[in-house]
Amino acid sequence: MTYYSDDARHLVCVPYTVEDLHLMAIQLGIKACWFHGGRWPHYDIPKRRIEEIRSQTTRVTSKELLALCGGPGGRAGR
Repeated sequence: MTYYSDDARHLVCVPYTVEDLHLMAIQLGIKACWFHGGRWPHYDIPKRRIEEIRSQTTRVTSKELLALCGGPGGRAGR
């Protein structure tokens, strides 16, 4: 599984499924309260752990992150 983050502290993984997002959170030690469901589920990175978690992710733009989630131009779910 590969982790991705943007400058807005959003965090997703590929493969991109809700189940994998929750597994990612367990692996990174992120509490469930940082999960955001809805149209494009993702986790937020807790402010006090930004550098630690970002060091374990591939940094992308917010637009690229949205595409990973299946947003405009995205591939998830295809």
